[in-house]
Amino acid sequence: MRVRRSFRYEDLIEVVPGIYVDWKLLSYFEEYWSDSDLSKIFWSLKRPPRRYYVRVNTRLIDRDELVKRLRERELKVHFDEHLPDSVWFEVEGPFKIPSARKVVVVDKYAAESVYVGAHVYAPGIVKVRGVKRGDEVVVLAPTGEPVAYGLAEMSEDEIRRVRRGLAVRVLVSRYRAPALRELEEYKLGLIYDQSLAAQWVGHVLNPLPGELIVDMNCAPGGKLTHFAQLCSCRCLVLGFDRSIPKVRETLGNVERLRLSSSIDVLMHDSRYVDVDFARLVGRVDKVLIDPPCTSLGVRPKLIEVKTYADIEIARRYQVQFLRPAYRILRRGGVLVYSTCTLSPAENEDIVREALSMGFDLEYVDVPYKEIGVTGEPWSYMVARFYPHIHEAPGFFIAKLVKR
Repeated sequence: MRVRRSFRYEDLIEVVPGIYVDWKLLSYFEEYWSDSDLSKIFWSLKRPPRRYYVRVNTRLIDRDELVKRLRERELKVHFDEHLPDSVWFEVEGPFKIPSARKVVVVDKYAAESVYVGAHVYAPGIVKVRGVKRGDEVVVLAPTGEPVAYGLAEMSEDEIRRVRRGLAVRVLVSRYRAPALRELEEYKLGLIYDQSLAAQWVGHVLNPLPGELIVDMNCAPGGKLTHFAQLCSCRCLVLGFDRSIPKVRETLGNVERLRLSSSIDVLMHDSRYVDVDFARLVGRVDKVLIDPPCTSLGVRPKLIEVKTYADIEIARRYQVQFLRPAYRILRRGGVLVYSTCTLSPAENEDIVREALSMGFDLEYVDVPYKEIGVTGEPWSYMVARFYPHIHEAPGFFIAKLVKR
């Protein structure tokens, strides 16, 4: 979902360095949170969580065995206190970035990865000048903020001409998380890097053997594969996404985790799943709606621009998944709704729409959750994660049952 922007930066408020909102959105947030809480929320979005979470693929390895393997290689890995298939690594920092005469500027997405220790690859570079192989360089975010220091593996000419491959080997980053994707355990499909809050979605949905489950927005496959894992591959999980690249990425993760025997991934706009897949109507046991959102809970954020119009556009899109989900669910079937954003318009307001449509709420049993913020009688039944309270992104989970 693309949003065409027509604002100027002078029309926005920089609530913390690099994060901009318009007056209407700030006023909207002030209806639900105090100035002090908003300041804490925005500042916490600037840094990564202290815990870097990983889901253990218990279809292939026991959690204790995985931790033993990693600790034998002197990796500091810890058991999560509540989730039986979850472990975490400590994120270290912040570190001071050394200076260098030459700089490389990367885009927002590359900057936020490099910020926590990733290397710089050529496609993420937006500006480079006079860099030669072996040069010391400082990596800058689009805002000019230093995010890392490293050695150039490609010259300026190679970066511009080839546009792929490792361009800067990062030696010092602002924060440091383990490079899990370089581990043998990652390549063997034993682990999947997934935030704490996102891992709770699978346990809240609680897939059981023999069930038919639909993930209406399945890319990149984290929750989709978790469902198959939790039901011991004795259920059928259907994943839908309308983007060819996202479907390919999802299929790659399904293959890597070796869970393809119980998962089908289909390229389709799931807002029309009840029409184009009529045989599913009234037959599905459980559905996940984890729709595209404004991602106001994702961290770290080095640069972000959001307006109230973005919230409204996202909400109007998200609500379109409710009716097809209701139609394909059997009576008593379960719908889990989740987002990685903070705005009530994309969370509690969607739940209110679902209740008016014929769903009932069930209590989300997460031991350290915060309740909803809109003051509804059912606010205690949903779960919110906050970046300034939990070592997690901002996140929302609701569980509903079809009457």
